[in-house]
Amino acid sequence: MRLARLTTLTLALGSTTCGGAGGDIVWPISGKARLDADRIGAPFGPRDQSGKYDFHAGTDFPVPEGTKIRAIKAGEIEKVVEWDGTTGPGNWVLIDHGGGEKSAYLHMSKTSVKAGQFVEAGATLGRSGSAGSSSPHLHLNYMVGVQGNGADESLARNVLELLPHAEMPPLEVEFGDAAVALVVPIQVMTIQTITVEGEGESRTLDYAEVVGKGNPARDYRSQSGLTIGVDDGDDGRFRLELEIDAPSFTPTQVIVVDIDGETSVFERSS
Repeated sequence: MRLARLTTLTLALGSTTCGGAGGDIVWPISGKARLDADRIGAPFGPRDQSGKYDFHAGTDFPVPEGTKIRAIKAGEIEKVVEWDGTTGPGNWVLIDHGGGEKSAYLHMSKTSVKAGQFVEAGATLGRSGSAGSSSPHLHLNYMVGVQGNGADESLARNVLELLPHAEMPPLEVEFGDAAVALVVPIQVMTIQTITVEGEGESRTLDYAEVVGKGNPARDYRSQSGLTIGVDDGDDGRFRLELEIDAPSFTPTQVIVVDIDGETSVFERSS
């Protein structure tokens, strides 16, 4: 999908609160609590996976096989699953942090913890790998509101709600006849909702609503009257395109709300 008659506006942004809770919260590779301590390869939300669109319910950290994987927060090891040799999550570990908050660590080459064990933030859970995947990386799921045992990806949240991160840098928004495009950072992707408005109409892409539909419904490109497209970039950013399903709808404004509740407004120039 290509946009016609594009106009680019820079972000009118107030100061935002850096993510991450206080206390013992660390990044899963370095075990550090500083801002953006580990490199993110694929953020939470819409993505292009080798030419195929999907909604990523976790966050990927590309690391060499054998790298230590660490708990991001203290908790009890609820489950340790061995890979069955097919595709899927591979060897993985699920931690229950209490109060319905859980984290899951996928595609490991080996694990080094046992169910029922209590671990502190930064404890080694095992080693990275490509079990169930095509390349070595850690896929990290962060879930809030899980009732009972097990993981529930429909309750997945952007892990940057928990991990300490810098502010999302200014976005670029392009307006077309019946579409908009946003140039989005990979490392600090903190978008929660995107609302496209124009001529009395409105469409909202809500990341929590999409992930809540579960798999495979979350992976449909058509969501909330918008068709989603993603083009990967090579400069630490990607292009997120939203095509409106009504050709008569000309977008005039885009409103972005991030996970910290900060709102940014972009308007089509005359």
